[in-house]
Amino acid sequence: MKKTILAIATLAILSIANVNAQRSSYPVHSAPHINNPRLDNKLEELSINHLDNIVKLSRKQENEIKRIENQYDRLLKGRRLGSRDIERLQNEKQKDIWSVLTPAQRERLVAYQHSRKFDRNPYRRG
Repeated sequence: MKKTILAIATLAILSIANVNAQRSSYPVHSAPHINNPRLDNKLEELSINHLDNIVKLSRKQENEIKRIENQYDRLLKGRRLGSRDIERLQNEKQKDIWSVLTPAQRERLVAYQHSRKFDRNPYRRG
C-alpha cells in the first residue's frame, strides 16, 4: 500500500515538472483580434460612441474612424506578431484616428484623458 501511494506521488511530481519544463520562456503573441466579427463590430461601435460622447464626432468622422478600425483589423487578422509589432500598429492606428479629429476635438479629448488620469479608483472616498 505504501509503495503504491509513493509511486503515485512520485509520478504526479515528475509529471508536473515535465509540464513546466515544456513551457516556452518567449511567448509568441498572436494579433489581438476577435474571431467573431459581430462582437468585434459591437466593440468598435462602443468605442466610437464613447469617443463621440467626449468630442462630438460628425457622421463623416465616425465613418472614417470605422474605416481605420477595419483597415487595422485586416492587417492584424491571422498574423503572429511580436509585442513590439503589435504596439507599433496600435500606435499607428491611434495616430490615424487622431488625424481625423479637429484641433478643438483633440483638446477636448486630451482634457478628458487628463481628468481621468488621477481617477484610477472610482470607489475611492474623499
